[in-house]
Amino acid sequence: MTAGKGLSRPRVVRGGQRTVVTPIRSRHAAVAGAVASTLVALALWAWPSPAAAATCGGSRPCKCGDTVTASYDLTENLGPCPGHGLLLKSNVRLDCRGFGIVGRGNGSEQFGIFLSGKSGAEIMGAAVKGCRVSGFLRGIRLRSASNNLIVGNTASGNGDENAHVGYGIDVSGASHDNVFEGNQVRGNADEGVHVGRGSHKNRLVGNVIADNYRENLYVLDADRGVFLRNTLGGGGVNSLYLKDSSFNHFEGNTFLGRTARIIGDAHDNVFVGNTFSGAGLHFLPYKGLARHPSNNRVTGGTITEAEDCLRFTSSSGNLVVDTTLGQCGTAVRGESRTGPSENTLVGIDPASVALEETSSLKVGARVGVHVQDAAGAPVAGAQVQAKDAVGSPGFTAVTDESGNIPGQIVIMSIQVGGRTTSRTPLEVTVTKSGYAAEVRTVPVTAPLRLTVSLKPR
Repeated sequence: MTAGKGLSRPRVVRGGQRTVVTPIRSRHAAVAGAVASTLVALALWAWPSPAAAATCGGSRPCKCGDTVTASYDLTENLGPCPGHGLLLKSNVRLDCRGFGIVGRGNGSEQFGIFLSGKSGAEIMGAAVKGCRVSGFLRGIRLRSASNNLIVGNTASGNGDENAHVGYGIDVSGASHDNVFEGNQVRGNADEGVHVGRGSHKNRLVGNVIADNYRENLYVLDADRGVFLRNTLGGGGVNSLYLKDSSFNHFEGNTFLGRTARIIGDAHDNVFVGNTFSGAGLHFLPYKGLARHPSNNRVTGGTITEAEDCLRFTSSSGNLVVDTTLGQCGTAVRGESRTGPSENTLVGIDPASVALEETSSLKVGARVGVHVQDAAGAPVAGAQVQAKDAVGSPGFTAVTDESGNIPGQIVIMSIQVGGRTTSRTPLEVTVTKSGYAAEVRTVPVTAPLRLTVSLKPR
């Protein structure tokens, strides 16, 4: 066909999957443009926009995507929600009363309950209670949020099960001083509870965080948290992953079936009276010796039925006191993969120790000294010095008004590789102006309470 006057052949431009056709008549272009604009307008009118999300709370019912601006009791299940479930503002209470907030479960970047603040405008004073949250990338998320209460909720089945990303509860954006109590966090695609960078001084009490795919509780570069009476573990890879975090306090928790790992620059953390059942405690470096656990203290509690009760990998200065170790493949294992491993047990006689040639383990006991005069009256201000069997300084202390020094730790033996060197007996010297010096040489095989009587010159 021959093209007529005023007509031109369509020009076809192909780009990827799209084909663009230049229209034949310019007036046709105007008509087509008007039709396209009308169709786009109709589509926008018909499809709900995230910007159309409303505020709710008080007497105004909440729907998926709404922002809760007044305290509200949920009256029915919400979802599946195409976006976020509910967002909370400061000083509001959301009580789901056991109802659920459900996402699409497709791994999209959506959160079930979102306390979303920013630096200088934190979400504060909010409370979330009795909610069942599932099907979101993160079930309950706090970002730049402080002094909020998250209590009695269930966060399960969140995250992308294929990529294994997403958390049950996510504490991010330097969220601090929040309380998480009595929550159930189970079966999430990656971590159960993630406490992220700069999220300091949060408090987790009486939660069950179990059967999540990787870490049940992950604490990353977050300091001075308090973790009391939680149950952690069951399934997953680790019951606890405490990385580059310091001055945290763990007391009365139960770790089940999965190792608790203290990793990287994690220092001055305290574990008191915890139960590790089928779950050992492993201290290990991260990317070389420059970031390794140090000065952590474990006191009391039990570690049983693990492959290794205690495992120290290129970590130093960690202290374990009066902890019962039992029914483990190895009571204490020491490795020096990137540097020396040098740690101390006090009040523990390990049944089996496996140390690499450059790993050392100090085994010690507590010593107390009471100083009195010939009549039995306490002597304050007396100086007490101790040296071990090879002449190395043990401790120096001064008696208080009761004649006692603070409790001291002395090393009874040092194991390096397969060799053990005894450091007892202990030589104790007590001096006080106006009294004759008193020297005692005593064996130390268990906690020692020594009484020394001074005679006047």
